[in-house]
Amino acid sequence: MMNSRSTTPHLAATISSPMHLGTVIRGVALVAALGGLAALLAVTGARLDRAANAATRSDEPVYLPRAEYLRPMSLGWQNVLADLIWFRTISYFGEHYRSDRTYPWLAQMCELVTDLDPRAEHVYRFAGVILPWEANQSDAGIRLLEKGARQFPDSWLLHYYTGFHYYFFRDDYPRALEHLRQAMQLPGAHPAVATLVAGLAAEQYGPETTLAFFAELERTVDSADLRNVLRNNMDDVRLAVELQRVAAAADAYQQHSGRRPATVEEIVQAGLLPALPVDPSGGAFVIDQLSGEVRTTSGRSPSRVHHSKTREKALRGEGVRDD
Repeated sequence: MMNSRSTTPHLAATISSPMHLGTVIRGVALVAALGGLAALLAVTGARLDRAANAATRSDEPVYLPRAEYLRPMSLGWQNVLADLIWFRTISYFGEHYRSDRTYPWLAQMCELVTDLDPRAEHVYRFAGVILPWEANQSDAGIRLLEKGARQFPDSWLLHYYTGFHYYFFRDDYPRALEHLRQAMQLPGAHPAVATLVAGLAAEQYGPETTLAFFAELERTVDSADLRNVLRNNMDDVRLAVELQRVAAAADAYQQHSGRRPATVEEIVQAGLLPALPVDPSGGAFVIDQLSGEVRTTSGRSPSRVHHSKTREKALRGEGVRDD
C-alpha cells in the first residue's frame, strides 16, 4: 500500500509534465509567430511609407510583398496577418484622408488583404465605396467588388455595388444589368435594386423590349416588394409606349394634313390610331399646340435614370469626390 501511495504522485507528475510542457511550447510558438508577423508587418509598413513619400511617377514600383511570399512566412497564421495588414490599411487611409487625400497604395493593400483572407467581406465593401468615390480609382474598386462577388455569390450588396459602378463610372449598361439582375434575385435585396434595373433597362432596351424583360424578371424574383417595384415600373414603360405611339401618329397626321392635330381623337378618326390610348394612371392624352409634345393629364411621365454632373465627370475620367 505504501508503494502504491508513493507511486501515484510520481505517475501524475510524469503524465502532467509533458502536457504542461506541450502547452508551454504551443504558447511560445504562438508568441513567436505573432512576433514574427508583427515584425513582418513593421517592415512592410516602413517600406510602404518610404514608397508613398517617394512616389512622384505613375510607374513608381510598389513595395508591398506578394501574398504568395507572405503565406509561408505567416506560419499558418495568414488570416491573422491579413487582419494586421488590414489594421495598417485603415491607419494608412486615415492618415492620408486627414492630410493629402491621395492613396497611391490603398488598392494594392486591399488586394493583399483579400489575397491572404479571401473571406474578408468587409474589405470588399470598403474598397467598393472608398476606391471609386474617395480615391478616384473606379477600376480598382470594380475589380475588388467582382473579386468579392466571386467569393460571396449570395451577397446582393456586392452585386449591387458592382452593377451600379459599371453604370455610373463606365456607362456599361449590359454589365451593370447583369450584376443588378443577380442582386435583385438574391435573398434580402432592397427594392432600390429593382428601381435601378427598371431605369437602366428602359434606357438600354427601349419600352417594348423592357416590358418583356420586366415580365420575365417578375416571374423569377421571390420578394413581394421587388415584384411591386417591377409592376409600378411596368406602368411607366406602358406609358412610354403609348406616348411614343401617339407622338408618331401625330407626326404622320401633320405630314398628311399639313397641320398639327388638335386632339388625339382627330388622330383616331383619321385612322392613324386604332383606338384612344390608355394611360395606366387614368389620365387622358393631350397634344400641346405650341410645342407639339404629347403628354397626359395625369402629370405622370416615364422615369429616367438620374444624370448628374458627378456622373458626367466620372465618364470623362475626372475625380468625383468633393475637394
